[in-house]
Amino acid sequence: MDANDDFSRALTSDKLRTVYETWRDLRGRRLAPKRAEITPARLRGILPSTFMIDVIDGGKDFRFRFAGERIIQFMGRRYAGTLLSQVRDSIFFDNMARMFEHCVTTKAPLARGPVQASLTGKEFLEIEAMVLPLSEDGVHILALFGAFESWQVGTHTSNR
Repeated sequence: MDANDDFSRALTSDKLRTVYETWRDLRGRRLAPKRAEITPARLRGILPSTFMIDVIDGGKDFRFRFAGERIIQFMGRRYAGTLLSQVRDSIFFDNMARMFEHCVTTKAPLARGPVQASLTGKEFLEIEAMVLPLSEDGVHILALFGAFESWQVGTHTSNR
């Protein structure tokens, strides 16, 4: 059993596990898959729970590229094209920035949760989020791919 299987088993959301296993299969023996390899056809059934982020200046900032409908519903609006630095005015976005920065620095998958949501107005939800690196050259992380799941606080039973 390798560390990747340990990562997958640590996820409580079946959707996140499916996204991770798709990323892992596309990656193969490389550091990370290329962004172009992450296609809607590969994400059938889980696309609404996924997102794509551009890494700016080696991780000094991040640009929202794509978010599925479940994420847009949770966030309350579309953020496509917006820099994370433009919205870093809350615990929620500060935590997001730390996750993204850590993923870029370690060049490894990162998951957090389930935890109570810190987004204003969504505190009645628990969330689990995962961020996965993408690389065009096998060295630099130029984009992040991830997934998100939410539940009413107290209703989620962990698969751990």
